[in-house]
Amino acid sequence: MSSVEPFQIRIGDLRERFRPQREWAEGPGLLLIAAHFLTGSGAGAWLVAVLLGLRPGLMMGFSLVAVGAFFHLLFLGRPERFWRMMSSFGTSWISRGIVGVTLFLASAAVYLSLTLLGLGETVLAGAMLFLSVLGALWVVVYKGFVWASSKGIPLWNTPLVPVLYIAYALRGGTAVLMLLAAAGAAQEPLGSLEPIKLWLAVSTAVLVLIYIDVMRGSGMTALRSVNLMLFGRVALPFYFGALALGLIVPIGIGGFAYFGDLSAAWLALVGCLSLVGDLSIIYCIAKAGLYRPLPV
Repeated sequence: MSSVEPFQIRIGDLRERFRPQREWAEGPGLLLIAAHFLTGSGAGAWLVAVLLGLRPGLMMGFSLVAVGAFFHLLFLGRPERFWRMMSSFGTSWISRGIVGVTLFLASAAVYLSLTLLGLGETVLAGAMLFLSVLGALWVVVYKGFVWASSKGIPLWNTPLVPVLYIAYALRGGTAVLMLLAAAGAAQEPLGSLEPIKLWLAVSTAVLVLIYIDVMRGSGMTALRSVNLMLFGRVALPFYFGALALGLIVPIGIGGFAYFGDLSAAWLALVGCLSLVGDLSIIYCIAKAGLYRPLPV
C-alpha cells in the first residue's frame, strides 16, 4: 500500500457520516487486538490453574500475558516511554491496565521462581501467589473497561462490553488448560475442565446475543455497527469465526464430551476453536466500531 492510499482512506472517512474506527482494528491496531486476546487468555488460564492446582497452566498463563504485554509495547509509538502511561491511574483505564499487568508479571515471576526452587510453601510464595491472583483479576477486568470508556463509539460504550471481555478471558483461559491437559502436560484429568468449558461457552453465547439485541436499540450509530457485524464487512469473521467456530461447534462437541466420553483429541479441538472464536469476537467488536456523528 502506497503512502497516498492511507491518506485517501482518511479523507474518505471524514466524508462519512458514521466514521469507522481504524486505529484499534487495522495495521498496528492488530497488535492491540492480539495483546488483549493474549493477556486475557493468559490471566484467565492463571486463575483457573490456581483454582485447579495445575502448575503447567501457571507457566502457560504467565507466558501468554508476557507475550501480550510485549505486543502492547509494540503497539505504542514510543515503547520506551510506556512508564509515563502509569501517571494517569486515577482517570485512565489504560493506565490502570498497565499497573495491573505489571503487578501480575512481577508477582507471578517471583512465585514461579520460588516454586522452581522448592520454596513454593513459604510465606513469601503465598504472598506472591495472592498478588498474582489479584493482578490476574485486574487484567481480566480492565480490558473491557478500556473499550467501554470510549464515549464516542456507542458500540463499545456499554457495561456489557466489560462483562463480555471477562467471560471471554475465562473462556480462553479454560481453553488453554484443555489444550495442555489433552497434550498430557497437565496431570489433572480432563473431566474437571469439561463442565467448566461447556458452561462458559453457553453463557458466553447468551451474552453475545444479549449484547447484539441491546445495541440494536441503542441509537442509530450502534445500530449501524451491529449491521456491520450481521450484514456488512465484519459479517464473515463474526458468523464464521465468533459464532460458528467459536461458539456453536465447541458447544456441540462440549455437550457430547460432558454427557458422553470423547477423546482428548476432540477436546483439544474444542480448545483450539474456542480460542479462534475469542480472537474473532475481539476483532469484530473493534472493527465494527463507528464514531458518533459530529453535530452539524
